Amino acid sequence: MRFTQASSKYGIPKGTLYDNILGKSKRMMVLDEASLTSDEENAVLEFCCEISVSPFNRRTKKSLHSILSFVEKLRRARDPDFEFQGLAGFRWWWAFCKKHSIVSLYFDCRD
Repeated sequence: MRFTQASSKYGIPKGTLYDNILGKSKRMMVLDEASLTSDEENAVLEFCCEISVSPFNRRTKKSLHSILSFVEKLRRARDPDFEFQGLAGFRWWWAFCKKHSIVSLYFDCRD
């Protein structure tokens, strides 16, 4: 369920959902946890948005689980023990979406 959908369904402002799930301070610093190189970030953009086919596409139909698995695989090439713990992956994806203007935060409940 997207934040907008949850906001409408439960009558909670989107900002409140963001703040309670992601924390109010230092939201973008979570990108440092994965510490992706620019080539790795481009690989993630290609994986989730297929930017080589459509350079201005900023929507994804990939599940959060598949994207985080892809990122973990990339990072494990440099750090074999890397993995997202708890909400860290979700927080990273939210910040990555903000940084790269990805407008579709897709979440598949079946993951």
